[in-house]
This record gives sequence, structure tokens and C-alpha cells, in this order.
Amino acid sequence: MGGAFHAFSARILDKHGSDVVLSRTVVGGYDPATGTTTSTTLSETLKFIATAAETDLIAASLIHADDLVGVLQPPGEALDRPQPNDTIAAGGLTYTILSVRPVQRVIGDAVHFVVQARA
Repeated sequence: MGGAFHAFSARILDKHGSDVVLSRTVVGGYDPATGTTTSTTLSETLKFIATAAETDLIAASLIHADDLVGVLQPPGEALDRPQPNDTIAAGGLTYTILSVRPVQRVIGDAVHFVVQARA
């Protein structure tokens, strides 16, 4: 039954979602010879459906009117799951994820993620 729920969520995201790019910068080691720290940026294109924020959350200043709020497809193995401080590139803007919550049928098996991000 879990597979059917995953398939349904994937179909909805594929049909109604728009492409966004989820990115995470991973800081590497310090190189004493050069005095620099290396970093790598991991990115993946995923489907995202923007949803309306609850009016009372906007009124309480928990969500700003221009925040990106919606449902994000689960990423692949490289990024595993979205995290606060990851970025989402959408509509020519880059948003930093403030909060992320998995929607799961079974604990540990996310069907999609609800995210709030701010430019």
C-alpha cells in the first residue's frame, strides 16, 4: 500500500509541479598548504508545488508573504532529504530553507516534504 501512496504523490508532483533546483554546500577539509577550505555544491532538479500560506501564520509573522511554501519531491541519495540552510532556486530567485517537514505514510519513509524558504 505504501508504494501506491508514493506513486500517487509522484504523479501529482510530476503533473502539477514546476522544476526547482535544491542545492547544498558541503564544506570539505582545510588545506594548510594553501590556507583554504574546500567546498562542494550538490544540486538536484526536483518538482515543487507552491501552496498558499495560512493567513494566521502570516499575521503572526511566522511566514512572510513572499516566502516560498509548498511541497517538494524527495531528492535522490546525494542530498537524501532537504535540510534547513539548503537552497531552492525557483523563478529566478534563490530561497534558503527555513523549515522542512517530511510527509510520511510510515516513519522514515518520506513521500514528499513540506518546506518554507525565504529569499
